[in-house]
Amino acid sequence: MKSRVRNSAIELRWFLGVVLLFFPQARAWAQAVVSTVTVGARPRAVSVDPVTNKVYVAVCPNFFQASGSVAVIDGATNAITTITAARCPVAVAVNPTTDKIYVADIGTTQGFGYFSGGSVIVIDGATDATTTISDPDAPNAIAVNPVTNKIYAANHDKSNVMIIDGDTNDTTTVADPNATGVRPVALAVNETTNKIYVANKRLDSSSPPSGNVTVIDGATNTTSTITDPNAFSPVAIAVNPVTNKIYVANQGNYPMANHGNVTVIDGTANSTTTVTDPNALAPQAVAVNQITNKIYVANINDSALTQNGGMTVIDGATNSFSSLKDPNAIAPVALAVDETKNKIYVTNEGGLALSGNDPGSVTIIDGVANSTLTVVDQNAAAPAAVSIDAVTNHIYVANISSNNITVISGATVSSSFSLSVTEAGSGKGTVSSNPSGIDCGSSCTANFAVGTVVVLTASPASGSTFSGWSGACSGTNCSLTMTSNENVTAAFNAGPPPDFSLTPATATLTVQRGGQMTDVITIAPLNGSFNNAVQLTCGVTGSTPPASCSLSSASVTPGASSATTNLTVTAPTQTARLMRAVPKLVGNLYAVFLALPSIALIGIRFPGYKPKLRSRQFWLVCCTFIVLIVLQAGCGGGNSNPPPPLNYTVTVTATSGAIQHATQVSITVP
Repeated sequence: MKSRVRNSAIELRWFLGVVLLFFPQARAWAQAVVSTVTVGARPRAVSVDPVTNKVYVAVCPNFFQASGSVAVIDGATNAITTITAARCPVAVAVNPTTDKIYVADIGTTQGFGYFSGGSVIVIDGATDATTTISDPDAPNAIAVNPVTNKIYAANHDKSNVMIIDGDTNDTTTVADPNATGVRPVALAVNETTNKIYVANKRLDSSSPPSGNVTVIDGATNTTSTITDPNAFSPVAIAVNPVTNKIYVANQGNYPMANHGNVTVIDGTANSTTTVTDPNALAPQAVAVNQITNKIYVANINDSALTQNGGMTVIDGATNSFSSLKDPNAIAPVALAVDETKNKIYVTNEGGLALSGNDPGSVTIIDGVANSTLTVVDQNAAAPAAVSIDAVTNHIYVANISSNNITVISGATVSSSFSLSVTEAGSGKGTVSSNPSGIDCGSSCTANFAVGTVVVLTASPASGSTFSGWSGACSGTNCSLTMTSNENVTAAFNAGPPPDFSLTPATATLTVQRGGQMTDVITIAPLNGSFNNAVQLTCGVTGSTPPASCSLSSASVTPGASSATTNLTVTAPTQTARLMRAVPKLVGNLYAVFLALPSIALIGIRFPGYKPKLRSRQFWLVCCTFIVLIVLQAGCGGGNSNPPPPLNYTVTVTATSGAIQHATQVSITVP
C-alpha cells in the first residue's frame, strides 16, 4: 500500500494552528491497538511487503544531520532490524514481485531549501543488504511499477524524475520542460497503461505557476503536461487503473480564495474535471478503492476552520461527492484503503504540534455505511503516514512526534473465513483445495484461517471440460488469500474440449525472386470459445538459397471469434550467371568449324617427311583433334539453360498448452 510524508503542508498547518488554539478539541478512545513499536526519531513514511510480512519505516531525525535509518519490522514478531545506510529517508516503496524495497533519501539540507547527498537506497528484502544509487537532486517521493520493474523518484531540487531500471540499477533522468517554478512532491503509477503521473506543487506563494501534473510515458520516457486551471498546488495523486482515471489533491492557496479541490484526469484524453467540496480546506491526501470506484480525500481542515477537516468521498462513476467527518479527528493528513474489506484508514495528525493538547488518532471508515470509528494509541503522537497489510489485516501507522509505529488489528471477531464452491454448466467435475477442506461434489464449503492462501483445482469428468472460474476467481486458475468470506463458481461443459483450427487464406503462392508475398492465417475457435493464448511460429524448408518467413502476431487469443496473423514470405534474390547463354545452333556450328583444321591435317605431308615417322604423325594428329573438341565444349560450344524454379514449404505452427496444430503453404519462385 502507499504512504506519503506530509512535509509539503508545514507552512499551512502552522498558519491554521493559530486559529485552532481557540477551539476546544475532542477526545477519542483506545480500540484495536495491537502494539506500539519504537523505531527511531521521527518516522516519516511506512510501507508493507505483503509477501514477506515485513514493514519498512523511513526514519529521519532532522534534515541537518546524516543520521537517518530504515527500520524493518517483522510483522509476525514485531522484532526490528535497523538499516543505517541513509542520511534522511522520507519515502519508501516496495516491489513485492522482486522483493526489493526502494527508499528515497533526500540527503541533508544546505540551506535555502536545497539538499545534498541524496540517493535511492535499494534493500534486498531477503537479506537486508543495501545498494545505494546516487541522486544528487534530492529524491522526496518514490513509486514502483512492478510490471515493468521500473522505479520513479521525484526530485526536490531540480523538478525532475529519476528512473531506475530495477534489473540493472541503471538510471535515467526525465524533466518536464513545463514543470518550471514547481516541485514534484508525489507520484502514482498506472500499471495497466504504463503511465506515471507526477504532482508538481508550486514552490511558494510568490511562484507564478499554480502547479501542474507531468505525465511520463513509461515505454518512451517522453513527457506531457496537464494543467487544471482551477487547481493550486497539487500535493497528492492516486490512480484507478480499472477506469483509467487519475485523482489529484490540490492544496489550494488559503487564506486566498482557493481552498483546494480535486482534479480528475481522464487517462485516455488527458482532459480534466475539477471536483470542489465547499466544506473542505486544504486537501492533503487521496486514495482509491478500485473495487467500489470510490475516491477518498483527506482534508486537513474545513471551510469553517473547526479543525475537524474530515474526508471528501467521490463517486468515480459520476464525480458526485459527499463530506464525511469523524467528530473525534483533528487534522487528517494521510490515508490508505483496504479494498478487499472496504475499509479506509485515515491518520489524524492532531493538535499537539499546533495547540499542544491532542496527540492525534486514526479514523476507520466503513466503506459501505460511511460510518467512522476512532482509534487512539495512548503511546502515539502526530500520526503522519499509514500502510496496510491486507494479508495479516494489520495496519501500520507512523507517529512522527512519538518516534514509533502503531499496529492496529483490522480483524473481525472471526479468526477464519468461509470459502464456498458452486458447480455450474452442462458438464460434470469435482473441485478440490490445497490446503484440504474443499472436495466438491461432496464437501463444497470450508473455513480457512485468516490470511491462508487456498488453491482450488477443477477436475472435469470423462466427457466434460472445465471452462473456467467466476466469482472470486476468473480464468482457468484459482488462488485466494482468505481475508473475507468468498464464493467461487466452477463451470464444467459437456462435449469435446475447446480447440482451434489453423487455416491459410491461400495454400499455394508464387513469389518472384527477391520479392515478398503475404498470406493471412486464420485461427478459429472450435467447440465454443477458445480463451487461451495461442503461440505462433513459422519455418521454411526446400531449395537453396533459402527463403524466409515472418508473422505479424506471434500470439493471439481467438475467444469466441476468429483471430488472424499475417504470414510474410521473402524469396531469395536471383543468383548471377557466370556466362551468358549461347544459342544451340551457334554452338553446333562452332563445334564443326573448330574440328575442320584437325581433319585437314591428316592429309598434309610436312617437308622432310620420312615414312618411319608416319605412325608418330598419325597419333599426333589424333591427339590434337581430341584436345580441340574438348576446348570447344569448354569455351561455349555447349548449351546453357535458364535456372530451374525454387520450391519451398512454409510451416506455420500454433501451440496452446498441450494443443498444437500446423498448416503448410507451398511457395514457388520461378
